[in-house]
Amino acid sequence: MKIHSVLCLALVIALLASPAWAGCGRWVIRDDTDYLSDPDFDQAVASSTGAAATLNPDGTIKESSEKDAANEKAQNEKPDERAIQKEAEIKENAASKEENIADLGGEWRVLLEMKIDGQDKQNALDLILIQTVDRLQGYGTILDEGADLPATATGSISDDSVSLIVSLVEQKKEYQLDLAFIEGGLKGICELYESEKLVGRGNATASRLSS
Repeated sequence: MKIHSVLCLALVIALLASPAWAGCGRWVIRDDTDYLSDPDFDQAVASSTGAAATLNPDGTIKESSEKDAANEKAQNEKPDERAIQKEAEIKENAASKEENIADLGGEWRVLLEMKIDGQDKQNALDLILIQTVDRLQGYGTILDEGADLPATATGSISDDSVSLIVSLVEQKKEYQLDLAFIEGGLKGICELYESEKLVGRGNATASRLSS
């Protein structure tokens, strides 16, 4: 029994004297409080846990939150090259379209030769057209049965033709003109609708009075 006690005591002394235990830490007394102080251990804990961690759980290096925020901001602010290219194409097409559109703004006289309710009639339409790219609007008068009646116009321009709708609101009449470009003016067909009913059809010839 005495030999066994001596062997246990020798084993304890050997373990305490081992370098693996000797460098693990030391007890320091501060303000009557004992605790284990090991700077290497404290640094390892700080670098692997909490907000100050420098390693991810898988052992890879963790980037700082400031760097992550900066990278995310830079990514969000990076312009979309496809969007920029699409916008440039739209502007280029719009500019090309505008260059190819004829200028129809100004004063026009339109002569209407139509068959209305089985009778041949001739009317003169004076318009002032205002153009915005390929859109037209305007106002004027139409000579109808000896009276000048107020009229308004809207329309559009394509590469080789012009569409106009001339409305006489008080008479509930609407002239629809489909015109093609000819040298010095426009020429095409005209239809007259009264209360949305087709009542006449004929030809229309438009010439510019001033630009």
